[in-house]
This record gives sequence, structure tokens and C-alpha cells, in this order.
Amino acid sequence: MDKWQAMNSPFQDITPNRAINMFLFPFSFNRKEKKDLVSALYEHEFDFFSLENTDLEKKFYSKDYFVSHASLDQYFLPYIECILFPQSPKETGLIRFSKKVNQEITFETKASTILSEVLSIDIFLCPFEIGVMTIRIEVKGNHYSYDDVIEFMNHFRVLEPKLAEEHGATITYKNKTYDKVQDYIFSNLTPFLKPYIEQETQHSKHFGSLPYFIDERMYVLSYVTVNNEQPISSGTLFRTGQLNSYDTGGKPFISARNQEYIDEYNDQHVYKRWTPETYYVVTDHVFSCISHSADEETNQMLMNHLFGQHYYNLFLHFFYKIVLLKLSYQYSQLTFEKDQNAIERLIRSITLFSGKYLFLEISSRTEGQEFSRLFKKTFHIDSLYQEVKETLGTLYQNQEKIAGKRHNYLLLILTIYTVLSGIYGMNLVIESWNNNLSWSAIKDYSLFEYIAFIVALSGITISISLGINALYKLIKDRLQK
Repeated sequence: MDKWQAMNSPFQDITPNRAINMFLFPFSFNRKEKKDLVSALYEHEFDFFSLENTDLEKKFYSKDYFVSHASLDQYFLPYIECILFPQSPKETGLIRFSKKVNQEITFETKASTILSEVLSIDIFLCPFEIGVMTIRIEVKGNHYSYDDVIEFMNHFRVLEPKLAEEHGATITYKNKTYDKVQDYIFSNLTPFLKPYIEQETQHSKHFGSLPYFIDERMYVLSYVTVNNEQPISSGTLFRTGQLNSYDTGGKPFISARNQEYIDEYNDQHVYKRWTPETYYVVTDHVFSCISHSADEETNQMLMNHLFGQHYYNLFLHFFYKIVLLKLSYQYSQLTFEKDQNAIERLIRSITLFSGKYLFLEISSRTEGQEFSRLFKKTFHIDSLYQEVKETLGTLYQNQEKIAGKRHNYLLLILTIYTVLSGIYGMNLVIESWNNNLSWSAIKDYSLFEYIAFIVALSGITISISLGINALYKLIKDRLQK
């Protein structure tokens, strides 16, 4: 096959020299248990990630690679750095804990068997009770095909297999086999984490803690180097973005055959600044760097960027998407006549997210700005944010209507009491009250004395209840803030 045919073939016989993947698993945690969760992370030998701690630059990645903290520090704008890299777990932001793992596993599907090493894991504790686990895995050896690498990415990301084509994948670690990826995660990588994951009452699965997000699949970041003599075809780029590996018969699979469609798809999802040497593919499923550079220094730089600044750039927009979906979901669950406190909390959450966390520009670098635009487009950040902004306007309108109704009811009550008080000459005191009050005397009251008695007691009761309710709301607001 000549070079032109290879570039236009939907299937290529490519042998990767190296393949490292990161899998992002989002979950929800209880804000009240955050302090206990941080303590549990320290107890299980997780390191708090700080740019000042340069000893961590080589700790969590493959032995030949590192991530420069200085590059991370220079890449993002100052007002983003304080969110991405808080200096202590007590600060607000994307708080990261990382741990070196080095567990060798065998991942087997119906089409392939791949030996891999789990290098490390990150656990991010983010605002709005969002947590994200990142699992770094390197494929061991260079005798696998690129189809095998995609097969691994496609099946390992499935936490809870439901479809027929998803079944059959197993993980073997220390002679113990797991049929579900989530069982391996919660049995070996983070056995302490499960109690801290917040569950929805209608959902029994771990991923059900985010009912507004995608199904039981993790997002994938991948870094793959291939032989420098092998060109990367449009079909390979498309299959990477769609994670098309093998069909049920074990043959290479592609979910589209129309070349115009494939080219149009690649135009939207492939970052081509460094082509034909290096390609970046960004889709709803995967962010992948594919390179056939023969220069080891270039490969180190690509790895440094992908697992450093590009990882944080993508992670920030991934966080944006989850929060925006969460806010929209919370709005859909509101009962406007009853959930006034929930409405006020949602208004505060939207305002806080818009003002403190969501920014149009996050990097002064050209590639950083271009990647940011690509992530926003892929995750539909602008349309989701527009929906949330419209939600905020609707919330304010409904709150004003409900507050207006309450004021009208209160005004009606006060008017009734004012009229009754006026009828009695602004004096509702019954003569028998001047002496020691005898409850037995109530049965001898006249009609007007009964009215005075009821008005006086109800007025006192309503005044006390309004005062207690106002004090309760004040204390509750202070505690929530």
C-alpha cells in the first residue's frame, strides 16, 4: 500500500511505540463530609498536589516522563491559577490529591488481551460537591496494534456494562478477576472512597450519583506514539474520536464509510496545528494525542503538555460542563411553590459559578486559547451557560411573584388586624383582663369580647411566629454562607 492509499484507508496496520491513557470518573460527594474525605486521602498516602512541591513532577507519570510545574505556572492566567492550583486543601478550587499505584493488570476483551500498568490516580475535590477521579494507565509493550489500544480505551472506560457489545471485558489483578471496571476501582484503587460518594435515591449505581451526566462511561485522555514512517489516515483519526476498535466478530470497525462525512467530522474535532507529525483529536468521548515523531525530546514535550497544561485545560472545561448540567438538573427538580430555600440556593450557586469560576479566557498562549475554544465547542459550554442564564432570569421572576404573593397575604392580615383594632378604638383589652385572668370567665364573654380575645391571641401568636421564622432564616443563611 503506497502512502496515498494509507492516508485514505479507513483501517491501518499501525503499531504504537507507546500508549498512556487517563480515564476521568466524575462523582458527587457530600459537602459536610469533605473534611473527613480529605483526612481519608491523607491516611491512604495521597499527596496534596501543589505547584511549589516540585518533588511531584516525576512521581505520578511513567518513569521516562515528567510534568513541569513551571510550565503549568506560566501557562494559565493568574485568576485561573488560584482555582486550578489552590495552595492548601482548605482553599476553594480544584483541589487535587494524587497517589502512585504501579499495579500491573491484564485487561481482556473478546478481541484482545492487553497487559497494562496502572501508574497513578488523582482525586479532585471541586466546588459544587463535584469530585473527579483520574486513573493513569500505560499499555505495557509495543507489540499491540493501534486497534488493540482503542479497544482498551473503549472498554476500560465502561464502569457498568449494559449493552451486549460491552460485556465480556475482564480485569485480572493478582489472580483475581473482575467483570466490572468499577468493582476493580472500588476494591483495589480506592476502597475507602465508596462511602463518600453521594447516592441518588432512585439510582443504585455509583455513577448514578450524577443523574444529569453521561451514562456509565469515563472520559478518556490518551497519548500514543507510532512508528515515524507510518502516516496517520483520516479513518484512523475518525476511529480514534469515535473509539471504534473491533466489531463483535473481532474485525476492525469504523462507524462511518462516507469519506466526506469523515473529513467533515475531522475538520471539527481534529486540532491540526502540528500535523502531519502530531494530531490532537477532541470529542465527547476522548481527547487524544497521536504522534509519529522520532525525536524523543519532542515526545517528552508532547507528554509534558498533554498531562500538564492540556490536562488542566480540558479538566476545567469538563468541570464547567458537569456544573452547568447540575444547575440545569436542579432547576428541573424544583417545586416553585414549596422549595423557596432551594430556589435561593440555586440562585446563589448560579451567581457564584458565573462570577468566580467561569471565564472566557484562561490562557495567554495561542494554543491554550485554541484548545479552550475547541473544548468549549465540544462540551457545548456556551449553549449550556446560555440555558443556565435564562434559568437564572426565570428564577428571579418566579421569586418576585412568590414574594409578591407573600407580601400581599401579609398585608391582608395586617389590614384585617388594623380594621378590627380601629373598630375597638385601638384597644382590644377586655375589662376582666385588668385583674387576675380566669380562664373560666371566658365562657361568659360577649360576642365582641370573644372577637377581642381571638384577635389578641392570634395577633400575639402570628407576631411570635413571624419573628421566630425571620430569625431561623437569618441563622440558616449565615450557616449556608
